[in-house]
Amino acid sequence: MSPAYQGAKDFCRRFQLRAPDLLAPMAGACPPSLSIAVMQAGGWGAAGVLLMKPDEIRAWAAEVRAASDAPFQLNIWTPDPPPRRDRVREDAMRRFLGQWGPAVPPDAGDATPPDFAAKCAALLEVGPSAISSVMGLFGADFVTRMKQRAIPWFAHVSALAEARAALAAGADVLVAQGMEAGGHRGTFAAAGGIADVGALPPL
Repeated sequence: MSPAYQGAKDFCRRFQLRAPDLLAPMAGACPPSLSIAVMQAGGWGAAGVLLMKPDEIRAWAAEVRAASDAPFQLNIWTPDPPPRRDRVREDAMRRFLGQWGPAVPPDAGDATPPDFAAKCAALLEVGPSAISSVMGLFGADFVTRMKQRAIPWFAHVSALAEARAALAAGADVLVAQGMEAGGHRGTFAAAGGIADVGALPPL
């Protein structure tokens, strides 16, 4: 038996799957009906909660669980640190963008980002089979609370530096994104050197 095949069997056994078919947790593209179909076929349902509010996360999980008791994962983007505002540069950018489309309102940069902590609390309340991150890493407090609830953390990484950082932060599984992702990669440690390679080198 090849190591890859054995690894797939071990993964399915660990996460109670009948088949190694995992639905990608794309934000806004994972209605409950799609996950229910995948789960009823033996695979792993999923949803990206980037665009969901906490109550929507709870409602999604409730609808899926009402139709299937199979496992599913939920994915969330980790936010960047709050930006340092520079009104002069923002005004210059608004004028530039206004040449190519509708005028950008002066308060465009004042939007309030989603409440990341509230979403994380909803994820813990829902208790999926796994929580995955992209575009960054979870803080130590949230990782501790996941582990207390025996929820594994799947960390998306796209470079060796990111993989090492994720393992040091407590990630249980690394989801490696190579150039096969077509440029749509959840890179978060650009300073670590992002090479267009198809696989991460050995850790």
